[in-house]
Amino acid sequence: MRDVRLVAAVLVAATLVAVPVSAFTMEPMSTLLAPSGAKSVATFRIKNDGEARIAVRLSALTRSVSTDGKEENASAAELFTLYPSRVLVEPGSSVAVKIQWKGPASVATERCFRLMAEEVPLDSGGEKGSGIHMLFRYIASIYVGDAGFKPELVAQATGAEGKDGAGILVDLENRGTRHVVAEKVRLDLVDDQGKTITLSNEELGSLNGANYLPGFSRSLFIPLAEAQAGMSYTTKITYEGEY
Repeated sequence: MRDVRLVAAVLVAATLVAVPVSAFTMEPMSTLLAPSGAKSVATFRIKNDGEARIAVRLSALTRSVSTDGKEENASAAELFTLYPSRVLVEPGSSVAVKIQWKGPASVATERCFRLMAEEVPLDSGGEKGSGIHMLFRYIASIYVGDAGFKPELVAQATGAEGKDGAGILVDLENRGTRHVVAEKVRLDLVDDQGKTITLSNEELGSLNGANYLPGFSRSLFIPLAEAQAGMSYTTKITYEGEY
């Protein structure tokens, strides 16, 4: 499984304190939990690659994605047990953190979440204003479901008028029960006159390589001079899917 959109450390704050620069990593960056049984628990490992002791706080978050690809998150604390939820990690060492699903014992479709690990300040005892302490954040993907769940990516396309002229509004929706990262997407459109228009992965822009969560869709307006506003196209989509 992988989520290619958000699996890197992010610099989230800079405060003026006199301490050595710290950094940490977390593995894995994506995991699948079963809704019940032994596989409803996963272990993450946080490693301190810096020169100073660090404190890391962990939290589980919900995950939803708008049609323009913007992700929104909220607390999912009631659905998971994190132990521990706060850790102190010495330089050059690592700490194991377990996360366990405590939501429904069965799910009809995959549930998608984030595990956020964020460094929090330690009182260094130094005088403020004499240095820079960078705080880091890692965000991993957690999926709860059955390994047998499958995605179903469906395309819809309609002629539309954009601010710069005619084009096609393309909507890709995952109507299946599992997320999918769609790579090398190609879309064949047939208009009501029987003419075929092929949109390559380059032309599909942000729709190519996106992670489609079950029940969510992504939309994009693609300029095309020959498109007719209001026309619905018959669609055929091909892609390579990763989990």
